Amino acid sequence: MRHTDLTNAEWERLVPLLPDGDVGRRRHGDQRTLINGVLYQARTGSPWRSLPDRFGCWITVYKRQRRWAADGTWGRLLRDVQAAQGSGRHVNGDVVVRPGAVVTYDIGPSAGAAREAGSGSVQQRDPVLASLELRLTEVIKMGKRKG
Repeated sequence: MRHTDLTNAEWERLVPLLPDGDVGRRRHGDQRTLINGVLYQARTGSPWRSLPDRFGCWITVYKRQRRWAADGTWGRLLRDVQAAQGSGRHVNGDVVVRPGAVVTYDIGPSAGAAREAGSGSVQQRDPVLASLELRLTEVIKMGKRKG
């Protein structure tokens, strides 16, 4: 397993959230390989044609990423992971996500001063779900950069 690949714990949390149609078409192992290929490309930014052979045919991985970006699957997976954490918050300018914790800032007249001072409240989160949230956010941002 490489650092860009899903861990077993992440995969176990992600499988129940995957679209039914795709799970029925492919074995779960193949799904994991394709998703790992998308995560690798999102993390490295390398050209699709340079995707390592261990992820299978680059065009298959590319098409999966594009289809899931177009139909909103990546966004739904992110929302489902966020809901599983009970956060109910989306990654934006007021929330900073890092593995194991989410730092939130108060919204209001003093919010700017709080950000400048670096203050914020830390809420402990499930580290597996927090890591999945980061990975899915990278994939969504990749789609916005290239789409």
